[in-house]
Amino acid sequence: MAFLKIIVEGILMGLGLSCVVGPAMFALIQTSLTSGFKAGTRFAIGISMSDVMMVSLVTLGVSTLFENDKYKMAIFIIGGIVMIVFGIFTFFQKMPQKQKGQKLNTSSNGMSYLKFIGKGFLFNIANPGVWFYWVMPVGIAATIGEVALGGAILTQKQSSLMFLAVMLLTVLSCDILKCAIAYKLKTVLLPKVIHIINKVVGVILTAFGVYLAVSAFFEITPKFLN
Repeated sequence: MAFLKIIVEGILMGLGLSCVVGPAMFALIQTSLTSGFKAGTRFAIGISMSDVMMVSLVTLGVSTLFENDKYKMAIFIIGGIVMIVFGIFTFFQKMPQKQKGQKLNTSSNGMSYLKFIGKGFLFNIANPGVWFYWVMPVGIAATIGEVALGGAILTQKQSSLMFLAVMLLTVLSCDILKCAIAYKLKTVLLPKVIHIINKVVGVILTAFGVYLAVSAFFEITPKFLN
C-alpha cells in the first residue's frame, strides 16, 4: 500500500504542477497551434528534459546559487534576455497559410523537430522561476522513507526517485495532452486567429522577459550599493 501511495502522490503532484500557468505553457500551446502536434510534443520533450536536469541539480543543492546576489542577478538577466528573444520571434512569426478545404500548412522536417526539442529545453531552463518551482517537490520527495515492495525494501533514495519519476512523467503526459488539444483547436481556427494568438503570446513572453531583467536591477542591484 505504501508503494501505491508513492505512485498516487507522484501523479497528484504532477497534475497539480501541470495546472500552473506560466511562460512555458503559453509557448507550448503556441508551438502546437502554429507548427503542429509533433512539433509541440517535441517542445514538451525538451521541457521535460530540462525538468529532469533541474530536479537533479536542485536535489544536489544547486538552487542555493540563488542565495548569492551576483549569481542571481546574472541568472535573471540571462533568463530575461532569452524570454525576450523568444517573445519577439513569436510576435513577428508569419501568419500560417490555409488553402480552402485544406488544413493549415504547419509541416516541419526532421531537423526542425530536433530544433523544437532544443527550444523547449532552453526556454524552460532559462526561466529562473522554474528552479524555485521544483524546490517544493524535491523537498517533499526527501521526506519519503523506506517502502516495502513485495519481498524487497526500497531505500529512502529509491523511494524518492520513484516519486520524482512518476511526477515528471505525469507533467510530461499533461503537456502532451495540452499539445493534442491545441492541435485540435488549430484545425478549426482561422489563420488570422492563430496570428493574433502569436501576437498575444509574443507580448506575454517579452513582458515576462523584461520583468525578469528589470527586477534584477531594481531588487538585486541596490544590495550591491548598500
